[in-house]
Amino acid sequence: MWQQFAQAVEGRFSGARALWQACEQYRLERWFTFANFSRSADRVAEQLAQFGLDDVCVEEFPADGVTSWSGWTSFKAWEVEAARLWLTSPQEELLSDWSVVPQALVMYSGPCAVEAEVVEWDGALDVDLTGKLPFTRHRVNDVYAPLCQLGVPGIVSDFIGTLPGVRDPFDVPDEVRWENSGLRPAKGRMWGFMLTPRQGQRLRELMRDGPVRLRAEIRSEAYDGTFKSATGVIQGADLVDEEVLLSSHLYEPGGNDNASGVGVGLELARCLQEAIHSGALPRPRRSLRFLFNWEGNGLMAWFERHRDEARRIIGGLNLDEIGVDQGIGRSVTHLFMPPAANPSVIGDLALHLSEQILLPKVRVRPVADRAEIINDTITADPSFDAVLPCLIQYPAKYYHTSGDTPDTLSPEVMGRFGVLAATHLLTLANAGPAEAEWLGRLALQGLRRKLGEVELRLMAGQWPFSAARTRSWFVEQAQLKAASLARLGTPEAAVTALAEEGQAAMDVLLSRESPRFQPERAREATPEQLEQARSLVLRRLTPGAPKAWESLALTPAEEATYLEVLFGNNLDLLFHRLVYWADGRRTLLEIVERLEFELDELLQDTAIARTASGSQIGGRAGELSLGAVLYIVDLLVRNGYLAT
Repeated sequence: MWQQFAQAVEGRFSGARALWQACEQYRLERWFTFANFSRSADRVAEQLAQFGLDDVCVEEFPADGVTSWSGWTSFKAWEVEAARLWLTSPQEELLSDWSVVPQALVMYSGPCAVEAEVVEWDGALDVDLTGKLPFTRHRVNDVYAPLCQLGVPGIVSDFIGTLPGVRDPFDVPDEVRWENSGLRPAKGRMWGFMLTPRQGQRLRELMRDGPVRLRAEIRSEAYDGTFKSATGVIQGADLVDEEVLLSSHLYEPGGNDNASGVGVGLELARCLQEAIHSGALPRPRRSLRFLFNWEGNGLMAWFERHRDEARRIIGGLNLDEIGVDQGIGRSVTHLFMPPAANPSVIGDLALHLSEQILLPKVRVRPVADRAEIINDTITADPSFDAVLPCLIQYPAKYYHTSGDTPDTLSPEVMGRFGVLAATHLLTLANAGPAEAEWLGRLALQGLRRKLGEVELRLMAGQWPFSAARTRSWFVEQAQLKAASLARLGTPEAAVTALAEEGQAAMDVLLSRESPRFQPERAREATPEQLEQARSLVLRRLTPGAPKAWESLALTPAEEATYLEVLFGNNLDLLFHRLVYWADGRRTLLEIVERLEFELDELLQDTAIARTASGSQIGGRAGELSLGAVLYIVDLLVRNGYLAT
């Protein structure tokens, strides 16, 4: 069914060439300015054209800090000429030089020429920092708001980020954190430097002995500019109005993140084009599109600009951080599956092929969709219905640090991902009735596996839902999964039969384990909240779902309340999902009931061990606060993303 594609690509896809491509991308993007970003996209397009792909195109999108695509707001363009941080007292020493370690400069830092005494600061507002330079252990993002309130334009941080089981600060004592978003909202009006954990420790030791002074010199500019995407197509044979998409993001300075994904994507384009041209592979029925752009924002921009072309995309794959040697990166490949609002069989295919092709060389496990941290899964939104399961070696030891270099990459690992990606794309591009039937069996197998997990949790007294709610949830999941086969030309009768098989599997579980289910419980909410949730029917007003942050017009006080509600109720995990379920027919209460199942699954995914707020995952899901959800919905309505 898929083996002939894997066999045709084995020996043709070169991990060494993919690594070379990654090194060339890293050479440009290590200095993460927009001039280099432009060169990076141009280089990708040149490679695609050289390989002989059709419709090779470089497009420009506004980088003005204003233009928004479904709440994914454009960034300002940014350039750097020079940036240095000096210790001037009690001795003189160069601590940081952008030309040597570019990641030491916080992205979007504005120009400055400042010398001041450095003081330790934990983000508190009840301090006077006039004439001082704050030095913090915290991530710049987390202290940005109090920094603004205190009117302090600059900051120094030695935050590196702990990734449980993967790294703590002194696993990487001489690397700096690459901070790409902390000062983005300031649009060049603030600046920051990152120190290594070892430098931070030494600076604190000096501060204990007396006053310490630093001098910061930056020549940089934030301005209205553009960013680019690059794309090319291998034309299909007969289903020319349908496409399968391979996406991988540009514009980050890491060897693994994401020069590796781009390197594999480019070698994949070369390999497949050459194999088809030579006759080693028949031309696929559907076209193959390769898209390289900015993570999240750039993908949303491209999909909104190309609504007609995007409708042709039946699915595909996203590659992000897939080159690191797992022994060096202490990593496991995570496959981010489609969201429950669109549980496409494309996810089941990606999982099956990952287990067949990656193991045992490359460790892999599936996890629930996390669009708030893995942005390029956003087109699985039912509004777009272009499901791109994401393969990513996250978390990894050198994630977002200066240590993420090409010498941590493995051509053997990149080679396995190349064979996997080629097989996945070709299977989808050639799928007809027989392949769709096989995919249906695969999807049913996945559904039965999930039901088996429910049964084990029932036996342990750890399944929190009633029998009626459980049946409703899994019957709907079976129906949605079966419906996804329709895009591959599966007859309606076959789609219906598959959904009925899924329902029958659920009924077998109910007949066997009915006494173990929890009784239905009354929801903890006021009568007014319950009535509102039962009566509100939500519909979408934008093509895509907005980001959970940077997409709402809020005062500083409103933002503080919003973040407290968002993170305090696990709604950072559910923000996109809430919008995905809003189809103009479901009530808010029906959406909340679905979100509670999704949250339960998320809290089982302990491999991705933290929420965006830093809260530990691994507990049991309780019911969602209707008051908190109503608050978030009100903001989404007020900001023009949803209507009632």
